[in-house]
Amino acid sequence: MLSCDPIQVLEIRLLNGNKALRAFADIQVGNWTIHDFRVIKQNGQKAFVSPPQTSWKDPRTGEIRYRGILTLPPELKQKIEIAVLSAFQEELEKKHGKTLHPPSII
Repeated sequence: MLSCDPIQVLEIRLLNGNKALRAFADIQVGNWTIHDFRVIKQNGQKAFVSPPQTSWKDPRTGEIRYRGILTLPPELKQKIEIAVLSAFQEELEKKHGKTLHPPSII
């Protein structure tokens, strides 16, 4: 069962700029590898992790629509979020060459 398997963050890809989307993460849960979790942080708010999604253009309205690719059990989602945000924090600290206190993700 995936919720009991260890979670390993394989890669964090930091993004430049001042947008809410701050990074992409690839993880491994047991034998499953899942690409493109997103780290999102609005100014003044806590960062959170969002599962991979797909997008398409609605032919009736022309709007871009989004839908998650995965539906995760709450406890697994929480474990993934903790692992990804910790790895994200470590990557930020490497990039800036120092420990960030307080952590920028909390």
